[in-house]
Amino acid sequence: MSFLRRLFRRKKPAPLVCSVKLDDHGNPVGDDPNHVHTGACFVDFEPLALVEVFQSQGCVSCPPAVPGIQKAVTEKPNRLLLTYNVTLFDHLGWKDTLAGPMGDQRQRAYIKKWGRNTLFTPQVVVNGLIDTSGTKGADDIDETIGHARTSLRLPFHVYLDANDTEVRIDSDAPVPHSAQVETGDKTTPGPTPAVPVPIYDILVATYRAGDQTVKIGKGPNKGKKLPHLNAVSSVAKIGQWQGGDLTVALPAPKSSFSRGIEAVVFLQEGAGGPIIAAAKI
Repeated sequence: MSFLRRLFRRKKPAPLVCSVKLDDHGNPVGDDPNHVHTGACFVDFEPLALVEVFQSQGCVSCPPAVPGIQKAVTEKPNRLLLTYNVTLFDHLGWKDTLAGPMGDQRQRAYIKKWGRNTLFTPQVVVNGLIDTSGTKGADDIDETIGHARTSLRLPFHVYLDANDTEVRIDSDAPVPHSAQVETGDKTTPGPTPAVPVPIYDILVATYRAGDQTVKIGKGPNKGKKLPHLNAVSSVAKIGQWQGGDLTVALPAPKSSFSRGIEAVVFLQEGAGGPIIAAAKI
């Protein structure tokens, strides 16, 4: 679609195969304002798997397990690992240097959503759907990622992409007449779908790309080193989506980020809910 190419200036075209009108000479005549996405507009491709790792510098299981988790996630394409440090073991004599309320709240949201009453680290959560400890090796990580990818059955298609200043969502899920979208951009309501589309938060996580290895000075891991790959510094909600096509401005252009800071945008069904799409910014 020509309007997507203009908006995003991609190095690669979006996986959409929508038709466009041509003039008598076979040239595109512009975007069709009445176009409505259908399943025929989307092609199958392996989406980005968002793998969140919750770890603690005071957890005795983390130093031996985390390097293997990182390797298993990053050695294959279409996977993004994000690290959140938690304060779970700060009472054992060493205060985690990267932990804070953000990691604690995000981990506890999953535990609450799944109806559990215990926390553990390391914890590997894939697409907000399935988790594992990651201590059983690469096969366990691969199986968990595969299970997460196949277990999510959506009654619609959704494609998420971003450029330096905007996030773009394309979907054949119609917008309910009553849907309220938290953005200044306009979205034309469509017919109310037979199965209502849930409200998804549009979230942007920023992280420091690469490894930050910390040598632990006290506690049960004294003298050991723990790597932190893509440590998350912030998670911000920039809007909501409930079907249809939508463009949302980023809070700040990607080009304004400090050196080494990267970002990913994703759609998540509330706190601790499933993540249905993700894209690096």
